[in-house]
Amino acid sequence: MEKGNRKAFGIGLLGMIIVISMLVSSCMDIHFQMGRQIDPGVIEKNLRLNESKSSDVLAALGEPFGKGKAMLPIAHPTPRTMWTYYYGEGDMKDGRGMYLFVFFDQDRYDGYMWFSSLPSQTPK
Repeated sequence: MEKGNRKAFGIGLLGMIIVISMLVSSCMDIHFQMGRQIDPGVIEKNLRLNESKSSDVLAALGEPFGKGKAMLPIAHPTPRTMWTYYYGEGDMKDGRGMYLFVFFDQDRYDGYMWFSSLPSQTPK
């Protein structure tokens, strides 16, 4: 097979693979889950504002998805440490998630904020 014919054959084969993959994936029901769903009620039951430490939060909620700093609420004079917990689920047509942000002033638990687009259900 000549070089030009091999290149054309390779491009044609690649095109067929792409088309077949698209056809197969459109017939499949793909569902995904990411992170770990947290019940915000655990915070109310186990943590005390300005008394609990980061080790208490870790014991109650587990390892966070991420850690950083935040200027929330805006009136707070300096950035506070913030831990993020995330859970997401979906399929090829829809994706939903839950975010939980836990705030610390120094090493003391200083509040939380959460929101969710998950269907109304008891968190797992």
